[in-house]
This record gives sequence, structure tokens and C-alpha cells, in this order.
Amino acid sequence: MSLMPTCKEVHRLVSEQMDRDLTRVEKTRLRFHMLICDACSNFSGQMTLIRRAMHQFPLDKDGL
Repeated sequence: MSLMPTCKEVHRLVSEQMDRDLTRVEKTRLRFHMLICDACSNFSGQMTLIRRAMHQFPLDKDGL
């Protein structure tokens, strides 16, 4: 494992951090990569926006 993760790994970490706390090493690697990669920074922002929108979406009477 290198200090600089690939974009594919960053996408996985961005998704996982929405469901669990990342380790310090994972957080550090993620931040380091996003400092230099605009595409992954944009992806992270988009995922955050989608997650917030889904939390605001009303559930139907069956909870689905």
C-alpha cells in the first residue's frame, strides 16, 4: 500500500466513509489524494450531495 491511493481506491473510500469511520491512515491517504485530484474531489462532493438529497426524500407509508 502506497501513500498515494489510486482514484479507484479513493472512490471506494469515499463510499465507505458514509457507512463507517475510516481509520487515520485511510483518512490521511484520502485527503492527500484529493488535494491533487480534482476529479476525486468532485466525486466526493457529488456523493455527499446525493446522500443529503436521499435523506430528505420522503418515505412512502411502507417505509420504502
